[in-house]
Amino acid sequence: MTNYIKYDISNQYFPDPILEHLTELELALKKFATKEVYDDYEKDVEIGDENPYSFWSPNSRHALIPDSELMNLAIPIKRCFPSLLFRWSGNFVYGPGDMQSEHTNANDSTNTMYITYATGKSKFSYRHSIDKEFIDTYDVVDGITLRSFKTGTDPYVFHKVSCESGYRVSIGIRYIREEEWKKNQIGS
Repeated sequence: MTNYIKYDISNQYFPDPILEHLTELELALKKFATKEVYDDYEKDVEIGDENPYSFWSPNSRHALIPDSELMNLAIPIKRCFPSLLFRWSGNFVYGPGDMQSEHTNANDSTNTMYITYATGKSKFSYRHSIDKEFIDTYDVVDGITLRSFKTGTDPYVFHKVSCESGYRVSIGIRYIREEEWKKNQIGS
């Protein structure tokens, strides 16, 4: 059985994965968590002024998983979360020392989930106000970490990422429950 943990950061609807498919998802993510893959992918490096209210991280370093690879992840994600409709919102491999600085994703009001596989020490830190201290949530090593929160609404989820050692694969999805989507379509 795959080792996993989930963090419901906004106390909202957060679907449980179908456990029998979690190992398939873990294996799909694990393929990206190597030095060879990391070195082969294009790096995204941003250097800017710190701004906790920024929609995207003004300072970051990580590798980008190409869109052509995402279809290999869509099937195990859909098997783990069959009631969700989703779109991609970030597909990264972090190497040792890589990071994203504090930001909000507040320009996109939706439910967000980050699905993470890590081979070393890495964390996702968040706070609901810039006046508060960060809450650190550490990734499971050689397992799956799920984090879900609402973006685009106050209180914002100010968040940042750091990878101290090993490799960290992070797949972001914006999601809605299929039944909720159907209800909205009927009401339109």
